[in-house]
Order: sequence, then C-alpha cells, then structure tokens
Amino acid sequence: MRKSFIAENPSVLWFLAALSLFTLTVVLLSEATGTAMISTSFVKTLGKTLCLCLIAIAMDVVWGYCGILSLGHFAFFGIGGYAIGMWLMYARTETIVLESLQNQVIPPTPQEVSDAIGNQIFGVVGSSEFPLIWAFADSLFLQLLMVVLIPGLLALVFGWLAFRSRVTGVYLSILTQAMTLALSLYLFQNDSGLRGNNGLSGLQNIPGFEETSQATISIVFFLASSVALGAGYVFFAWIVTGKMGSVIKGIRDNEARVRFLGYHVESYKLFVFTVTAVISGIAGALYYPQAGIINPGEIAPIASIYLAVWVAIGGRGRLYGAVIGAAFVSLLSSWFTGGGAPDIDLGVYRIQWTDWWLVLLGVSFVAVTLFFPKGIGGLFDYLVRKPS
Repeated sequence: MRKSFIAENPSVLWFLAALSLFTLTVVLLSEATGTAMISTSFVKTLGKTLCLCLIAIAMDVVWGYCGILSLGHFAFFGIGGYAIGMWLMYARTETIVLESLQNQVIPPTPQEVSDAIGNQIFGVVGSSEFPLIWAFADSLFLQLLMVVLIPGLLALVFGWLAFRSRVTGVYLSILTQAMTLALSLYLFQNDSGLRGNNGLSGLQNIPGFEETSQATISIVFFLASSVALGAGYVFFAWIVTGKMGSVIKGIRDNEARVRFLGYHVESYKLFVFTVTAVISGIAGALYYPQAGIINPGEIAPIASIYLAVWVAIGGRGRLYGAVIGAAFVSLLSSWFTGGGAPDIDLGVYRIQWTDWWLVLLGVSFVAVTLFFPKGIGGLFDYLVRKPS
C-alpha cells in the first residue's frame, strides 16, 4: 500500500507544525490580538521575513534542486509588488480625490476625477496622464491576476528562449542578471509609467480600511504571509519529491544523462523556472504592502545575489534550509542595520554595524562555502545522523 505524501515526507509536517506554533505565538504577543509584547513594526518585520522565506524556497527549487542559478528571481518578486502596488496607490488616491471634490457645487465628471487622480500620482514626475500599463489599476481582481500573469509570462518567454538554446551554467546566470538589470534601469526612468526612482509609496494604507489600525492590518498580512509560506512549502515539497523530483535533481547532477534517457529536459527546466517565478511574484505582492514602498532599487541585480547568498547559507537542496537562511539573514540584517547591534569602539576606529553589515554577510558566505558547504541546514542533518 502506497504511503501518503505526508508519511513519505515527515519534514513537511514538522515544518507546518513549527510554522503554526510560531504564527500562534506572534498573534498572542502582538498589539492587535494579544498582550502587545511584540510591537507593530516588528510584526511587519516578521511578516516580511516570511515573504522572503517564500521566495528563498522558490530560489532553492530552481537552483538547489534543478541546478539553475538564476540571478533574476528578485525581479519577479518586485513585479508582483508593483502589480499590487498600482491598485493600492490608485484606490487610495481615488478616495482622497473624491473626498476633496465632494463639496463642489457641480459634481465632477469621471474625466475630471481621472485627471485629478493622475495628477496626484504622476505629478512627482511632471505628468498627469495614466500610462497604458495602468489600464487595470482600478480593478483589484485584474491586478491580482497581473501578480501571477506578468512574472509567469516573463519567465515563460525568457526561459523558453534560453533553454531551447541550451544556455546553461554561468552563461544562464549572466543572462538572468542582464534581464534584471535591464528591467531595473528601465523602471528608473520617469517615463516608465511607474514614477521612476520615486516608486510607489503609501502601500501600507489599505483602501477601504482607513479606520483600521496598522496593528490590525499588520497582523492580517502576517497571517496571510504565514499561510502563503506554508502552502508554498507543501507545493514545492510535492514538486521535488517523486518522479518529477528525481528528474529535476537528475538535471542538476547530470543533464546530458537525463536527456539521453529520453526526458525533455527543456520542458522540466521551463516548468520549474516559470512556477518559481509565479510564486516569487505572489511573495512580492504580500511583502510590499507591509514594507509600504517599492522602488526600482528593489529589483536591482544585487537583490537576487543576496537571495542566492541566503539559500547558500541556509543550505541549498533543502527546502527548510532556504527558510532558515532567509530568516536568519533577514532578521540579523534588521538587527544590525536598524541600530539594534551596539557599535564597537576600538579606540583608533569605531565599528558601526550599519556600515559593516554587508562585509559581515560576505565573510559569512565565504565561511559557509568553505567550511559548511551544506549550510546551516546541513548542520541539522549532521546532528540527526551523528552516532550517539
């Protein structure tokens, strides 16, 4: 009799149990629903960390399991953020404009309302007209579809062109990095339609919930992020196990042999690349309303490099390793760059962690690569298998 998916993968159940316990603890200690021992800002930090864990899992599947070192997955993350951010900014601005015009003797026409909204949003870049890409910004449903469709279509087209040409290894990494760089440079332009370097701001103000406190909104997004991470973990665990998982890992280890066995390697790679891009977009759509702002700097190639570093530190080829790496580095980064870590006075020089954090991260990456190639997740394997 064949075992169930959970029975064959007990680590999934352990992960879901740990995630549920962590989520319940935060809810009970939050300002909105608990004892207020955890501040609203820290709840947002934890919610954003869960979103980063989700994209780290996606990166681990495409790199750790399939062997495709993509340096462009944070671009998909940012696209998801822009897609939901457009609706958030449009709807919030529309509410403000309608409130300001409601006392006029002559009711404003729809065109006057549209012009006023456009002036509010794009006045910072010297424009008042809505670009074509904002055509569906007034519809939450359509913008949610864009969160999935745009990253998916971009990954599908890019992956099809790259994989059918059998671009592999470092060349594929360079291509994904070039795609990300081109996208970020385009978005920096004022005529990109997304406010250039200013980006989209005020995303933490959810339309229709103006009277709801940020403490409540933050815990709702935290819960949504937790559910998304749990669902994403189960989904990817299903992908990397069984026959499909064996083929994907075979492609990573020896692509030529898998192709010789009759498998259409390009189709498997394209599937993994596209699915992980879609999940990355969903993670971004949950992340940026908690961050409150998104700009082209979020899509810069360095962000995707950081993502690869998180997965490497956590231990690639292990879904829980990606979660550990992303959570560990994200929370440490918030601590060091947020002023939590005390500066060290050496007399002749004062170490300020806001300046030295990236150096510490780089050193940690080198140390893990040299001494713990399986990452933090590998240490758990060692402890479990270590003879008593």
